Amino acid sequence: MENNYEFWEKYLEKVKNRINKICDTKKDIYIDLHIHSNYSSDSEQKLEDIIKITKEKGFDFISITDHDSLEVYDSLFNIVKKDLTNPLIIPGVEFTIDNKEYGNQCHILQLFINPKDDNIMKDINKNYKATYTRSKIQFKRLKENKAIKELKKTKNLKFSYSDYLKYLNENLKIPEYDTIASYLMKVLKSKNITTFDVLKLLEKYNELDCYSDRRQYKKNRFEKLKGKYPYEEKNYFNSHFLLSMLAVREVDDDWWPSPSSGSLSVNSYGQLKLNELNKKFPIFWAHPTEEKLDIVQREINRNKNIIGLEKNIRNKITNIESFTKVLLNNSMHKIIGSDSHDNSNANYDDMSYFKINSTEFKKIIKDIYEKN
Repeated sequence: MENNYEFWEKYLEKVKNRINKICDTKKDIYIDLHIHSNYSSDSEQKLEDIIKITKEKGFDFISITDHDSLEVYDSLFNIVKKDLTNPLIIPGVEFTIDNKEYGNQCHILQLFINPKDDNIMKDINKNYKATYTRSKIQFKRLKENKAIKELKKTKNLKFSYSDYLKYLNENLKIPEYDTIASYLMKVLKSKNITTFDVLKLLEKYNELDCYSDRRQYKKNRFEKLKGKYPYEEKNYFNSHFLLSMLAVREVDDDWWPSPSSGSLSVNSYGQLKLNELNKKFPIFWAHPTEEKLDIVQREINRNKNIIGLEKNIRNKITNIESFTKVLLNNSMHKIIGSDSHDNSNANYDDMSYFKINSTEFKKIIKDIYEKN
């Protein structure tokens, strides 16, 4: 038995049959179709832990949807070559898509994929290579960041792209926001430079930014961060804190003419655009934000392969009617996910959130397999 395309085709057929059987015996089922394993750069939970926790919570079906990675399915192969898991695992992936209108990046789930399919693997490889392009841009930005430049000069701070690549190799990681933050934090900590030292300098130079809107975006972010990360020892070397101040979401220096502010936010770096994503497997828009549903609607009009939206517990939608309206107007399917990155179980405090009618889920399965 080999871990190849043919194996996963047979696996998908078994999954479909098992889903239909379970749905025929239950009125309601519990699903989480958006979970990250340690093969996502920002997650640490292992496959075995995911299976254990979701089984304990009573899930029927789950999907592990790592960021631009299929590696977890090589691990899953060693389990499912013997028997199907409980809960049943639906193969999936979360692609990072270049979409300037949405804010330069959006996330797309593809479910019921064959992880050894050439179309999927081609898309994965494109996004994988793009992460290295982004990391090179980020190191260029670091050279342009006046706060970091001052620290390099006064504290003899030393870092380099080649050293970062060595760090990635040693830790079996890829270039990502989390990994560049953890690398920089390691360098800063070696010189006893705290996050608050960095923030003080960032605020100083931000006041000198010639672009008033960029200056205000960063100022607003810094104020929020000071509330979220109080001046306490536990936050002195907090890489998440560091990332949030160096990579302000609203600020990509490509959006302004020179000079650069040294922002690590890089939104377009050669990753897939939605129209480039393979058409073999159906698309579900991951955790669409309420204020951008109009953009999602325009993308639905342009791309008929989008068959559903994700209702995500981490992305609270206050006006569920607007979300439901998009579903109904386009005869689309709703899926439910946690976007879980750890095994704390906090996302599963309210299990009613993950309940879905079994007849409704069977319609999703029917639609997916008819399209394929």
